[in-house]
Amino acid sequence: MPRKVFFSFHYDDVTRANVVRNSDKITRQYTKAARFYDKSLWEEAKKQGPLAIKRMINGGLEGSSVTCVLIGSETWRRPWVRYEIIKSLARGNGILGVRIHNVGFKPGQPVNALSGLLSSLPPANALTGYASRQEPTHGGLLGLAGGRPTSPPNSILGALLAGERGIAPTPQPGPNPLRYLGYTLDRRYGMVRFHEVGPNGQWREYTEVQAVPLRSLPWLARLKEADNLENLFRVYDWKRDHGSFYFPTWIEDAAAQVGR
Repeated sequence: MPRKVFFSFHYDDVTRANVVRNSDKITRQYTKAARFYDKSLWEEAKKQGPLAIKRMINGGLEGSSVTCVLIGSETWRRPWVRYEIIKSLARGNGILGVRIHNVGFKPGQPVNALSGLLSSLPPANALTGYASRQEPTHGGLLGLAGGRPTSPPNSILGALLAGERGIAPTPQPGPNPLRYLGYTLDRRYGMVRFHEVGPNGQWREYTEVQAVPLRSLPWLARLKEADNLENLFRVYDWKRDHGSFYFPTWIEDAAAQVGR
């Protein structure tokens, strides 16, 4: 029976996500578990509230064994992507990330320089604290941080204000969403609890998914007491790492990691 893969992504990246999901090797070798709902279904579920969205996600995960997080520039901010990742971990799915920020990008394409710059700047509702923190080392839950956005040089601003046209900037990768999620093992009571980084940049318990018995995740029981998910699961770049050829290998490695 073909392995079912659940795709988690931000809907602004749906066109790029389709490139991955519909690549020939995925089409021929894997069943794509539902999460690729039509956007109208998501909008309808949102009108019904969080419980309706959770039911939709949980139904999509049913029968899947691997969750592939398609990472664009803003994926790390999306609360439902966080839910999909933690829910996938709780149910024992293998997890991997694939960067798709530059899928479909053609270097050298002329664009209006101002619109190109504005599209690359962080939105006004960026999570408080992330912009002022340094890039993390692999320090587990206590080692997490975010990156500081840089301002454009004055010469570039001058060109923008003059209305000059430029070359499309290379799309920049967003932070790894796995960096902002983690787990702790409560060996005394035999439970796994889940955590996220909150708006203040501090770790807190993730309350949308309940703790699960440690015996249900035997592979995790062999690891240390607490860590962030960035240190557990591999992240690839679709273009640089030749995902159209190697994706099946990535999927099987993710499944093997958790004994699926």
